[in-house]
Parts: sequence; C-alpha cells; structure tokens
Amino acid sequence: MTENPFGRMAHEQERRSGNRKSLQCSNILHALTVWKDGSGFDDLVSSLLDSVEETGAPKGECRREEDKERDPNIKQCLRKVRDGHFTAAVKVLCSSGVAPLGDSTLKALIDKHPVVPPPSSPSNPLAQPTLVVDGECVLKCIRSFPKGTSCGRDGMRAQHLLDAVGGEGSVTSSGLLASITEVVNLWLGGSCPKVLAEFVASAPLTPLLKPDKGIRPIAVGGIWRRLVSKVAMKKVGKEMTQYLGDYQFGVGVPNGAEAVIHSANRFLNSFHADGSLALLTVDFSNAFNMVDRTTFLHEVHQRCPSIYRWVQFLYAQPARLYVGNECIEATTGKLIHGGD
Repeated sequence: MTENPFGRMAHEQERRSGNRKSLQCSNILHALTVWKDGSGFDDLVSSLLDSVEETGAPKGECRREEDKERDPNIKQCLRKVRDGHFTAAVKVLCSSGVAPLGDSTLKALIDKHPVVPPPSSPSNPLAQPTLVVDGECVLKCIRSFPKGTSCGRDGMRAQHLLDAVGGEGSVTSSGLLASITEVVNLWLGGSCPKVLAEFVASAPLTPLLKPDKGIRPIAVGGIWRRLVSKVAMKKVGKEMTQYLGDYQFGVGVPNGAEAVIHSANRFLNSFHADGSLALLTVDFSNAFNMVDRTTFLHEVHQRCPSIYRWVQFLYAQPARLYVGNECIEATTGKLIHGGD
C-alpha cells in the first residue's frame, strides 16, 4: 500500500504544533511565575534578553531567513496540508504564484477597479422588515467556516470565534454568543455608523498571476463581514434559489457549476469522433469588478429587502482595498472574498 505523503506531513505538522503549544504554555506559566505581582519585572526582562544570541540575532533568525528564501508556493502548500486541505495544497503547487508588488502590479490592480460616482439607492420603503437572527443561526454559521479559513487585515480568524464559544471557553460561551448575535443584528439592521463602512468592507488584495501573466486579484475580507453575510445568505438563500429557478446553477445549488462542466464535457465527448459539434465559452473581462452597484442595490431592495440594510452598508460607499502599503478605493463591482 502506497504511503500518503500528505498524511505523513500532516501528522508531523500536528505533532510539531502540539509540541509548540505545550512549550508556549510552559513559557507563559514560567513568565507569570517570574513576574509575580510585578516585583519580578526586571528578572523577566533579563531572562528575555538572555534568549538573544551574542550576534544580536534572536534564536531562530536563521530559520526565518531560510523561510524567506523558500518558494512561496511551497510555504502555502505546507500551510494547506497543516490545515488538512490536501486538494488545495495540490492546487497551490500547480499555481503560477503571486505577482511581485511593484508599479506594474499596482497599476494593473487600479485598472481593474475603475473609479465611478457613488451609486444611487432606492427611495421607496422596504417591503419587508429587516432580518433579525437568533444565536443558534449565528453559531451554525460560525461553525460552517472551513478549517483554516484565512483572516482579513485585522488578523481575526473564524477559528478564534469558534474557540471562544466552545472548548475551553464554553463556560462563558452563552453570554459571548448573545453579544455576537447582538452585533450581527446591529449590522443587519443598518444601525452601524456609515463612517465605519469603508473599514468593515475593506480587504487586503492578493495579486495572483494568471497563466497568461495577467493579474487575478483575490480579496480576503474580515471575518465579521463574512459572518454577517453568511447569516444573511442562510436566511434568503432558499428564496433566491426558487426565484432564479433553472436559469443558474450557482446560488443554492451545491456543486452546480461542477455539474454543468462535467455534463458539457460528456456531451461533447459523445460527438468527438465526427466533429459535428462545437462549444463556445464566453469569459467576461473583469466581470465582478464591473458590476453596476446602483443596479445591484435596486435588485436587492426589490428581491431581498430583509438584508438590504446590510448590503447598502457594504456597497453604497467606497471600500478600502489594501495592496502592501497602498490603498485602492473600490467603487464598482461585487467583491469576491477568498479564504473560505
């Protein structure tokens, strides 16, 4: 039986992670013991300074230099393996990588996010009251995030929330979950100050290289934004699936896009011998970034009025997209948030 290399790597990573956590806990307890009531401050600082080598470089500096030189695809692959995402690990190894940050990359990203005037919002009243959810719904959405879900610019991960409302934090989980639910309903109700919208809707951009050397920007939004959006879609998803009917296979249809591709391939293969059939595929250039937000807001106002306040909060004003130390204002389109 052939040994699974990814399984061996994952086991090794788990073992190292367990050892690392044990060492961290031990170091924290030691630091608290030295600190005492504050009288051991000098001793604690001295012990930390003693951990620095005579060259001035902290221990492990050489290892970090090696990590910098390592292929970023390999580093990302190892992270995916550590999280148990073996399919994603293979995709990472086969990808073209990330475009180097520079003037040309920044220009390409700016060109993909054209600046337009603010969208106009509908003036007529909402046909339904704003969506209000309970803690059970919020908890299910927190648990629905895949393991290893990436964080936004603030560093908050779904796993942080999951750990806080379960496991060792379960003693205070009911109160915390109630507070999280209140915040979610505050956002759904449009009660959050609009001045914060550009930050809540912000995301760092990762410029991936296409096979043709073009740029594919991937935005990884904050967990709070993604959590509220998950809650909203959970409540209106079935309704939208019925409305869209058989005209699409993306919303509310698990593996719908994959089913379309496989069905088309099987159909074409049946006519492959005589060459009597051809298939034309259309790829819209920069499609999601060219979505008109005025139309988008009006459609949500009409078809999904219960979540309109949240959608308006995100898309009625520009959002900040961070590229290194630069910031691009997104005034068009519907951002695709990666990391899930």
